Amino acid sequence: MTNTNFAVTSGYADVPGGYIFYKTVGSLDTATSGRDVVLLNPGAADMRVWDSTVEWLSRIARVTMFDYRDSGLSSLATEKYDEIEDVRAVMDAAGVERAVLIGVSDGGRRLLAFAHRYPERVERAVPVSASFGPFPDPTEEETAAREVMLKHFEHVIALRNPELGGVPAVGEADIAAWAPKLPEHERRRLVAMQVQAWYWVMLEDYLGVELDPPVAERLSEIRVPVSVLSGKHDFQGTQLWSKRLAREVEGATLTELDEGDHYTMLSAPKEFEAFVRGLLA
Repeated sequence: MTNTNFAVTSGYADVPGGYIFYKTVGSLDTATSGRDVVLLNPGAADMRVWDSTVEWLSRIARVTMFDYRDSGLSSLATEKYDEIEDVRAVMDAAGVERAVLIGVSDGGRRLLAFAHRYPERVERAVPVSASFGPFPDPTEEETAAREVMLKHFEHVIALRNPELGGVPAVGEADIAAWAPKLPEHERRRLVAMQVQAWYWVMLEDYLGVELDPPVAERLSEIRVPVSVLSGKHDFQGTQLWSKRLAREVEGATLTELDEGDHYTMLSAPKEFEAFVRGLLA
């Protein structure tokens, strides 16, 4: 931020076995009295993925974002840890009692799990192109869509082999598949973030845990307002998950962006901004 009318604070939230880097941005008005919004990243990116969003969002809300374990400036995970408690620790450290939570991809899953455990701290949950893995009791359409995604995963895992390109090849192939509508400069940024997140990309065993059973099997138990956002150029599997959320979460709404892909805040920024502003109005 170059505008001197903005307040930017950052720090580390201590968590069992490590620490989480977070940053809070807001105008001098919103920093003290504005609405709180917490942003949750996609899995293979750090908080920089929100740079263009924060430029406008911090003018109408106090915005908190953070790097997950194994990414950005947060610590590496060395033992199993609770993803939900990491979110709570960040909100506590940043002085955020209750917020609108917006999460993209894996961030959408994490925020819904958080909303399930701590509904009193969630004003609204906004899962954007949320990713959950296999469908419980899938339809034929969901099964077929999941197979397409699994083939993509197999392809990028094979690319980890240095002889096939290694981490740079993984980044290029993965972003090309998930985000076909990105402007070139945004595509390059996301590829670079994924390459820099090489440790996460190469993880054999992910150590984060959420609810048990997972939130994907407990959507009907969620008791906060939920606004689902999906891009029509995303994998069909992700779009079907968004439709399932809208069906199974009581009172949830679904908005689909014609020009959006997996990262709608980057592929359809004007539409994404209008959507979020509408929620905060």
